[in-house]
Amino acid sequence: MSKTKMRYLGWSNILIPGERGDLVFDPFFRKMYGAKWASLDDYDKVRVICISHGHHEHFMDSPVVAKKTGAKIVSSAEVCDYLRKHHDIPNDQLVPVLPFEDVELDGFRITPFDWHHRPISYLNFFKGSVGAAFNFVSNNLLRAPWRARYYGFAVTTPQGESLLNLTEGMNPLFSDGEIDVLRQRFVPEILIGGHQLVYERDVARCVQKSGVGKCVLYHPHEKLFGQMKISSTPVGKVEEVVRGVAPDVEIKFPAPMESFEI
Repeated sequence: MSKTKMRYLGWSNILIPGERGDLVFDPFFRKMYGAKWASLDDYDKVRVICISHGHHEHFMDSPVVAKKTGAKIVSSAEVCDYLRKHHDIPNDQLVPVLPFEDVELDGFRITPFDWHHRPISYLNFFKGSVGAAFNFVSNNLLRAPWRARYYGFAVTTPQGESLLNLTEGMNPLFSDGEIDVLRQRFVPEILIGGHQLVYERDVARCVQKSGVGKCVLYHPHEKLFGQMKISSTPVGKVEEVVRGVAPDVEIKFPAPMESFEI
């Protein structure tokens, strides 16, 4: 069975190498909430940027990468409009797409789909670091299109592998029916997404219902939640619950900055 190369750069930031350049999801490299993993140089070969939504830790460094590399940005119309108006990203670098609209860029076939963000309790954020909570709220409200729609991405790589990136969508709001539509339409081989809070049963459900043989799971907010005193299910327990419903699935929990094959 063939292996797919990836690199995890922290946060929700997954990089997929391609023959004509790399594709990256939600690039974010600045120091924030005590975390500093990637640097701008890690994106030198990026030709395609997929932005899942407008929350600051998924969005704020995308225009920096786009301006350095000339990469095209695939996202919702709301995100693309914000990049044009507030960051002077030219139209020829912006690819606004609707759900289930296919685009092909530099050998990658990309199709967005909707998902549902978990409810955010801003009051809980202030139970930990007040400074971190203030940064979270102010960055979202003042420096990002935080109300833009939420996109996951189905991607076929230049080598023909089928990936399904659910980002933060593995929560109780993502229905079995929606997952079944994705499974039937894309027949994914690898699922990518974030595990956080106490959603391990929803992570397991998404892995099982998507029908994949492999999955890449990361905590998208480990440092942020640490400063805010918000706990999540440990990795070992997440793996146990996933294997309880999908015992044969290959699971990878990459560390930030780790390159790997799956």
